[in-house]
Amino acid sequence: MSGAIIHPHVTEKTVDKMDFQNKMVFICRSEATKPEIVADVERRFDVETEDISAMVTPDGRKKAEVQLTEEYDAQEIASRVGVF
Repeated sequence: MSGAIIHPHVTEKTVDKMDFQNKMVFICRSEATKPEIVADVERRFDVETEDISAMVTPDGRKKAEVQLTEEYDAQEIASRVGVF
């Protein structure tokens, strides 16, 4: 796999983040850095990001919450990539 992102992480909680905070959540390669994740999101989805928060879950997966700029809608991007 060439990118930092493995797949979108979709749960009830992450859908709320899309709706109310304009954030998208992704499962990423464990060795991916924040700049690599941001670059991959911006390249794949043709968006601009404002902030990123990355964490390693208790089961060892890396999860990244990416805040999109106001000019982009996280729900629209998720629809475009087939999350819904």
